[in-house]
Amino acid sequence: MSFFPTDLEISEPEHEDFAPPPWWQTPEDEIPSIAATSRLLAVTHHVAVALIGADVYRNGVEFRIERRLRRNGMPAREWNESIAVFTEHSPFGGRGVDLGRLRYGLVLGDGERVLDDAPYAGGADPMSPPEGHALRRMGSESSGGRGSFTGRDRLWLWPAPPAGPIDFVMQWPALEIDETRVLIDGDELIAQIPHVKQFWE
Repeated sequence: MSFFPTDLEISEPEHEDFAPPPWWQTPEDEIPSIAATSRLLAVTHHVAVALIGADVYRNGVEFRIERRLRRNGMPAREWNESIAVFTEHSPFGGRGVDLGRLRYGLVLGDGERVLDDAPYAGGADPMSPPEGHALRRMGSESSGGRGSFTGRDRLWLWPAPPAGPIDFVMQWPALEIDETRVLIDGDELIAQIPHVKQFWE
């Protein structure tokens, strides 16, 4: 007779697969078509922000953004304050810089305005489909060292935009970037949709 009793068999509970709503994130089963869309959005003596590309899916577009912060002779106190602002990822703002936070928005070809912080405003139910288009900031990250920092943002626009030009709007008052706008060819993005492929049929 063994000293240790036999382990009881514990049945694993069955969990249903959770499928995130399509306005939350890019499709997991699609290979996007890459649109060669790059624009310098804003530049100051210490900060630069650029749109470096767009990944087009059947039901939306993910915009990829690169941010740069360089010290370039900035005094230590100001540099540390700039790092704190630069590495703040929340679209709500934070650390007392709400009014100066980084914000993104779009004006679509039909005139609809879409803001990246709209899904978080007013206590909206994140499981309820948004009215019109939604722009969700996701995957933000920052890294750096003594003299420079790099940041990346991904913006998920759902559903796919209508035909026409897209005004890409941003501002970052806390880092001395006023509202800036660049024009993107929305028709070029839509033209990529037939080239989207699937991982699984």
